[in-house]
Amino acid sequence: MDDLSCSNQPLRVASVAEKRIPRMQKCIAVLWPSFMVAIVATGLFFSAFDPVDLFPFGHETGISRLGVYTLGFFTFWLITAVSGIGTLYFAVTNCLRANADKQP
Repeated sequence: MDDLSCSNQPLRVASVAEKRIPRMQKCIAVLWPSFMVAIVATGLFFSAFDPVDLFPFGHETGISRLGVYTLGFFTFWLITAVSGIGTLYFAVTNCLRANADKQP
């Protein structure tokens, strides 16, 4: 079996993953999909809501439409990146916990 699988070696999985997969690749594995989802979410959100209508009671903030689009995009990117990091964290810890339970 592959050294990175969850099934055969308990605590070695994390150390093997850290040695074989560079940190930059781990970051890109989370940030790139979240970037793509943020693009879609921003497009869908702002096709339904006008940036001017998002401010309550017509309150003017001095932020342009482009600024609101930018803030919206980075907000969606942050939300989806945190979700991806959480998924990665729980997948690894669940894998380690499953292997620890298999130990005699």
